[in-house]
Amino acid sequence: MIEMEAGLPDGYMFIWNEEVSADLFTEMDADKDLQVLASEFSDYILRQVNEGKGRLAPGFDANRIIENMFSNQDRNGDGKITEEEFKLKADETPHDEL
Repeated sequence: MIEMEAGLPDGYMFIWNEEVSADLFTEMDADKDLQVLASEFSDYILRQVNEGKGRLAPGFDANRIIENMFSNQDRNGDGKITEEEFKLKADETPHDEL
């Protein structure tokens, strides 16, 4: 028997199953140093998935998805995410491409 799992909307590799916390950055910043390292980010996302609060895209390597999510948030590529860098996909300004 094959188990079917619902996919995610186009362009998403992770979705929330419930309302997103208003203090999301603070919750991810486990050591409260005003930056989120890859390990903090990964631990937080995996905890949300394990608790049923979020879902990763089925059929893909979870660690690879989380690495890509982290890289997208680490906008200056310095290995950490600051509150200024952090944006939810829904908060990003769409732009037209030629």
